[in-house]
Amino acid sequence: MNLRVVLRIASVFGLALLAAVVLRGMFIASSTPPAPPPPPAIQVAAAKLAVGTLLRADDLVWHEVGEAGVQKGQITKDSPTAARLPGAVVRRPIEEGAPITEKDVVFPDAPGFLAAALQPGLRAVSVAIDEVTGNAGLTMPGDRVDLILTHHMTDTGSGDTPPKVASETVLADVRVIAVGSVLHAPDTEAPPQRQGNAASARTVTLEVTPRDAESVAVASRLGQLSLALRSLAVSRSQGPDSEAPADLSGQPVWGRDVSAVVRMTQPRPAAHAVAASGPARVQVFRGSDGAK
Repeated sequence: MNLRVVLRIASVFGLALLAAVVLRGMFIASSTPPAPPPPPAIQVAAAKLAVGTLLRADDLVWHEVGEAGVQKGQITKDSPTAARLPGAVVRRPIEEGAPITEKDVVFPDAPGFLAAALQPGLRAVSVAIDEVTGNAGLTMPGDRVDLILTHHMTDTGSGDTPPKVASETVLADVRVIAVGSVLHAPDTEAPPQRQGNAASARTVTLEVTPRDAESVAVASRLGQLSLALRSLAVSRSQGPDSEAPADLSGQPVWGRDVSAVVRMTQPRPAAHAVAASGPARVQVFRGSDGAK
């Protein structure tokens, strides 16, 4: 038999074998039942949420529902509302593990969002910041901060000494409810231009008591206000019903407390001088026994 004929026969058998393997694979794939879809999951609260809580991603968890399925109003993974929940404010108390519905929250683009974000009886007051006093734009809505006032007092004496500088904590552990016009923490996966709105803000709105709102108004005229960011873990571990620590020692920090140069060129402030001089001496004069 001619070699060429043998090669042709071998090629035909090879192609037939290859076709058989392909057809068998297609048959097996078509006869295999598709994988069942994942069970539906709904959004629930990871912990107890009080009224006015600004939702963060760690406040929310997914919970798979069984045969009962998804109830009306509950938020599922494929719902566009799921992506909007971080940054919304809680409208009514939500227990741990309870499903969250659209009626339970107020979204940032809804009318009255700022009023809903305030705790009952509290007020919103804004302070001016810059890139330094506002923590380089890293302070976001929902964070808790201390408000620090720095005084720059000019010496009216000879003028050969540097100005006196002192700082004090005006408010401790207050909640940030807005940075500029941004009312919720931006999505970390958002485009850079969206992230820059909060970073370039020139005001921060704080949640304070009516009395503290008056204190902030006065402090803004006395000197420069700065924000000191507090640990979110400490604030969250206290729970929504716990009282915030005061952290107000009442003692200002003077320039001489942090700088040896200032201590060499400035006299001790009056408050320090009184403390250093010890208790005041009182001399009592008595009249004669015959005085009427």
